[in-house]
Amino acid sequence: MFLRGIISLLFVVMWTITIAKNSTLFAEHLTYFRKTTLHQDSIKVGTPYTRMDSSNNNILKTVKITKERDISPLSSTQSVQQLSSKQLESSNSLNVADAIKGFSGVQIRDYGGIGGMKTIDVRGLGSKHTAVFYDGLAINDAQSGEVDLSKFSIDNLQSISLYQNNHEDIAQPARAFASASALYLQSKAAVFKEGKQTNIRAKMSGGSFGLINPYFALEQKITTHTSLIFNTEWLKANGEYDFHYKNTALLDTIIRRKNTDIETFKIEGIAQGMLIDSSQWRVNGYAYFSERGLPGPAVSNKYYTQDRQWDENIFVQGFWDKKVKNFYQLKVSGKYTYNWLKYLDPTYSNTAGKLDNRYQQDEVYLSAINVFQLSQPFKVALSTDYLYNTLDASLMQFAYPKRSTGLVNFAADYQSDNWRIQGNLLSTFLSEKVKIGPNATSKNAFSPSLSFSWKPFKTPVLHIRSSYKSIFRMPSFNDSYYTFIGSTTLKPEYAQEYNIGFSLHKQANGWLKDFTLKADAYHNQIKDKITAIPKNFRWTMFNIGEVEISGVDIGIQGNLEFSSVLTANFSINSTFQKAVDKTIEGNFYGENIPYSPRSSSSASSQFYYRSWIFGTSLLYSGDKYISRLNIPSNILDSWLLQDFSISYKFKLISSQLKMTAEVNNLYNTDYVILNNYPMPGRNFRLGLHLTL
Repeated sequence: MFLRGIISLLFVVMWTITIAKNSTLFAEHLTYFRKTTLHQDSIKVGTPYTRMDSSNNNILKTVKITKERDISPLSSTQSVQQLSSKQLESSNSLNVADAIKGFSGVQIRDYGGIGGMKTIDVRGLGSKHTAVFYDGLAINDAQSGEVDLSKFSIDNLQSISLYQNNHEDIAQPARAFASASALYLQSKAAVFKEGKQTNIRAKMSGGSFGLINPYFALEQKITTHTSLIFNTEWLKANGEYDFHYKNTALLDTIIRRKNTDIETFKIEGIAQGMLIDSSQWRVNGYAYFSERGLPGPAVSNKYYTQDRQWDENIFVQGFWDKKVKNFYQLKVSGKYTYNWLKYLDPTYSNTAGKLDNRYQQDEVYLSAINVFQLSQPFKVALSTDYLYNTLDASLMQFAYPKRSTGLVNFAADYQSDNWRIQGNLLSTFLSEKVKIGPNATSKNAFSPSLSFSWKPFKTPVLHIRSSYKSIFRMPSFNDSYYTFIGSTTLKPEYAQEYNIGFSLHKQANGWLKDFTLKADAYHNQIKDKITAIPKNFRWTMFNIGEVEISGVDIGIQGNLEFSSVLTANFSINSTFQKAVDKTIEGNFYGENIPYSPRSSSSASSQFYYRSWIFGTSLLYSGDKYISRLNIPSNILDSWLLQDFSISYKFKLISSQLKMTAEVNNLYNTDYVILNNYPMPGRNFRLGLHLTL
C-alpha cells in the first residue's frame, strides 16, 4: 500500500508540473490582465503587484500594498473566529488542533499524547457536525465521519477560520452548506519580492517525547502568472510520558504511558496561476503516511495496549475560476481521495492469533458554482455537487458499501451600507448499495438557512447579527455497516441552530490601537441523535436521542502600541453552555450530556519587542460528566493550563533566521480530556526556522 501511495503521488507531482509548464505557452502571449493571481489573504504589506490602469487598458501599473486585508469579517452575518498568518507564526502550535483550542465554543477531543487523535467539537454538537475544508474543498472520511486535526501542521497555512454557520461568501460548493459549522484551512500562496524567482523555507524542531520534526518548503515562479509550491514534513516521536494514576485509596502511583510512538511523512505539491482569459486555476497533490501506537485507555492493571495503526491519505484536487461576464462567474472544482487504514491488535485471540483489519476508502467529488451579480448589492449562487464513496475491508461478510450523494444549493446575498441578508436552501439526495446484506434506505432532505447583520451607526463600528440553520448529518459507513454494531435503518441526525449576537470594533489613537468585542447567544436542538446502546448482549446503533444545547460565547481581542519598538496583542474567549439530554425514552431525561463542560475559557497574548516575540496562553475547562448518568463518580475535574513561548528573529547574510523555545503545561498539571486517556505533563520544544 505504501508503494502504491508513492507511485500515485509521483503521478500527481508530474501532472501538476506538466500543467504549470503548459500554462506558460498562454502566459507568453498575455499582454494584459485584469486582476492579481494572489489570494487576497496572502498579499503582504510592502509587496508589489500589478494591476490594470483604469485610464488606459493597455498599460500595467505596479502598486504597493500599504495595509493588510482585514481578515476579521465583522460585517458577516455569521459568527466567525480566525487566525491570521502572523498569529499562527507567533503561536508556535504543532498542529491545527493546538492552534484552535482557544476558540470560544470549541472543545478539542484529545485521546492523549503527541500521536493521539484530535477532533473538534463545536457548541456541543459533536465532531461529526463540523466539516473541515482545505483550500476550499472538504476533507472527508466517509467511514468514521470525523477528521483527525493532528494530521495538519500550521507551517504551510496562511489562515484558519471557523464559521459557526455558513461561509460569508456564498460562492461556495454545496457541500459547504451541509454542516453545522465549518473549519477552513487556507494554505500559503506564493508571494515573490521584486526580482526574486525562488523562496525557500525550512524548519527543524525537537523536544520532549523524543520529538524530531523537520519541515521544508520551496516556492518557484515559473512565469509572471504561474508558480509551483512544494513542501514536505517528517515527524517522529516515542511519545512516552509519565502520568499520575489514582483509582482507589490503595492505588496511587506514577505510571509510564507506552505504545505512544508515532512517525509521519507528508508531501504536497501545488501549481497555481492565471490563463490568457484571466481565469485562475490551482491543482493540489497531497499525501500523508503514518504509523502510530494506540495505547488505549489507562485502566487498572492495563495502562496501555499493543494496538497499532497505519494510515495512507492521498488526494488530488483542483479548481478553475472564470469571470465570464461582469455579472456571471463560474467555478469548477474536483477531487479524488484515497484513504487506507490498517489496524493491528497482536493480543486478540482468533485462529490467526491476532486481529489485522484493513480498510480502503475511495471518493470522487465534482462541483460547479454559478454566481450571478444581479445588481451591485444583490447576488445569487447556484452550486451543484456530486460525491461517490466506496469502502472495502478485509473483514468476513463485510457490506462493501457504495454511496452516491447529490447536493444542490441555492444561495442569495443582499448587502447595503447598513444591512446584509443571506439565505440558502440545500437539497440532498443520497442512495447506497452493498454487496452483502441489506442497503441503508435512500435519504432526501431540504435544509434552509437565513441570516442577517445590521450596522446601526458608523462609529464605533457595531454589527448586530442573527441566524437560523437547519442541517442534518448523514450516518457514516461505520454507523450503518460496522460489524455487529452498525444499523442500516438509521435516519439522519437533524439539528436546528439559532444564533443572535453582535460585534463591536473600535480604533483609537492612544496605546490601545484596536479593540473588538464579540458575543453570541445560541440554542441548538438535535433530533434522532445517533447513539450506540446495548441490546441483546451487544452494542447497536439507534436513533433515540434528543439534545438541547444553550450557551453564550464571548470574545475580546485588541492590539496595543506602547512605543515604536514595543507592541502587543491579546485575546480572551469564554463559553458558558448547558447541554441537556431531552430523550424521553430511558432514564436520562434532563441530564447533562457527556463531555460538555458548563464553562470553558482561554486567554493569550503576544509581546513584540524589536526582534523578540514573547507569548503566553491560558486554557481552562470546567467540570464535565463522562456518562449520561450524572452522578459524582462520573465527573471529570476541571483543569487550567498555561503555555509560554519566546522567539527571536535575525538576519544572516541574505536569509532570515528565527529561533523559538516553548514550554507547554508550565505547572505540570494532571488533567484528562477524555476519561482514562491521561494527558502529558510539562513538556518542551525548540525550533529553528530559516527563510531564504
